[in-house]
Amino acid sequence: MSSTANQAVESTQLSAALDPHRRGSVVRAFGEVLTGKERVALAGWQAASYMVEAASGAASVVVILEDEAGCQLAGEAAARQGLAAKVEVVQAGLTEVTLGQRADVVMYLPVSTWMLEGPDAAVLAHLAGAVLKSGGQLIPWRVAQLMELAHVPTGAGGLEVRAARLSRPGEPVAILSESKHFLTTEFASAARAQDGIDDTIFIHALLGGVASGLRLSSMVELVPGVALISSEQAGGPILAPFKEDVVVEAGQTLSVHVRYRPGQGLETARFSARLALGTSDRAELAGDHPVVQAFKTEVEEMLRGVDAMGRGADLDRVVSYTREPHGDVSRLTAMFWTVDDDFHKPLRKLIEGVRRAGAEASGQTPGDEAIYQWMLEVYEAVRAEA
Repeated sequence: MSSTANQAVESTQLSAALDPHRRGSVVRAFGEVLTGKERVALAGWQAASYMVEAASGAASVVVILEDEAGCQLAGEAAARQGLAAKVEVVQAGLTEVTLGQRADVVMYLPVSTWMLEGPDAAVLAHLAGAVLKSGGQLIPWRVAQLMELAHVPTGAGGLEVRAARLSRPGEPVAILSESKHFLTTEFASAARAQDGIDDTIFIHALLGGVASGLRLSSMVELVPGVALISSEQAGGPILAPFKEDVVVEAGQTLSVHVRYRPGQGLETARFSARLALGTSDRAELAGDHPVVQAFKTEVEEMLRGVDAMGRGADLDRVVSYTREPHGDVSRLTAMFWTVDDDFHKPLRKLIEGVRRAGAEASGQTPGDEAIYQWMLEVYEAVRAEA
């Protein structure tokens, strides 16, 4: 069997056998967006392994593969399934391909949804800009990157190994915090490989212990309403050790610095952590504290700006979604899941600013729930005026 044929077998069998939830979720995503009238483009071998499912719900399917042998194999598979009249096979580079008729739905399944390793980021950006019809649906379209403080293994055979890696099936990892939102990536505007991530986030420890790193996972929205938890194709979460262990007590907050470059993989990623100022006592700032009042003023300005943009209804939907807790994540984390990508940076800057200001003014770092409640109070006051 050729290497290309092996690749085809692996792309189908591994996704079905090792990650059936992933495959089932993709099929459900097709069910949400296909009505029998759409032109669907499947880019790469993982996407091509869903040729039959796509063809059953679409008007036509284009399979895009980079090598000649792979294209031949895909054509033969379409013929065997009686889909030759419905399936077109195109040989082209995934970062270069263009179609005479753009697709209503484009699917490319990246190897990594946390790091966007290899060419994934460039492929997604190109497909969204050159293959997908305006207003069309990219699958997957958005991912929320999540992290948890953890006591991750850092030794192998008596040697200390502090490199990010995939977790092994069933590997025990002690989790010390809630799941914390780090970043949301909309794949239709995925970062190019040269864009680096260099950011700091505060994580509150729920349990005491040795925080030796992070467990990284992703909430992948294939289409609106269909999501799955994943980090790596047919793999588990990423375990990312810190440069040095941090001993943390329950109630303390860690300042975690994350640096990596999408497209370059786990090898270039760097993670470090330190205790944030004044986090041993979790008493919150009073609502009339000057730091809180200044924060509320900034929130009010942001909300009025959103209304001025004609986005008030979108804001209302975000608040409606986040009023109730969602699983083991805070309401503040859920808010980052739902706001548009354009608002992430100013919102994060605002929130991390009040954390620092609160710690400097009182020795206490405001927690997620207190910050969310302050923001909700401002929202309700602004809406009461309407």
